[in-house]
Amino acid sequence: MWKLCWIIPNIFPLLFVSCSGKPARPIDDNTLIALALSGSYEDGGYTVVDPMTNANCLSMNDPQSAKQSKEFIRKRMRFKEHDLTNLIDLLFERNKTPVRLTLASSPKDGFVIDYEGTYEKYFERDGGGWDKWYKENPKAHGFTRISLPAYDLESKLMLICTETQLDWEMGSGWLILYRFENGRLKELTRVLLWMS
Repeated sequence: MWKLCWIIPNIFPLLFVSCSGKPARPIDDNTLIALALSGSYEDGGYTVVDPMTNANCLSMNDPQSAKQSKEFIRKRMRFKEHDLTNLIDLLFERNKTPVRLTLASSPKDGFVIDYEGTYEKYFERDGGGWDKWYKENPKAHGFTRISLPAYDLESKLMLICTETQLDWEMGSGWLILYRFENGRLKELTRVLLWMS
């Protein structure tokens, strides 16, 4: 009987907390990155993704550059509901060092991770560049680099940096603010970081 008295108050609170609808742990990076990369193309194509995270568009080369980038983002990121200072700082902190992605490619969701270097070879010496890329892979819509996300569990806000190059002189880099709701990302606003 004493075991039952111990089990009820000690187990049921755990069940209550886990059934409350509030996540017990933060959302993992792979889920957020996959959602940020997901898209559709009329021809059923995909974007090719660099297997290493990349946040070069944030200009974090030195402390002064990082400070200027953060100020630029704070001024341009129009979102009155929430102070984004901590989220921006977290984005910079998490992306100091590139890491290898671990999520699986998902052509049906519009992205393929170039783990084998299949697409990278087009930009090696005598690789043929963009012309050969598109001739051999007409459904491969550019090359995308993505940062690790900065996610706030309480507000459900996420910042992520993406860059996509479509040709030598056609590409852009964006910092995008999302809200994670019901297993999906809802875009709230974005800041253009560069364009060619």
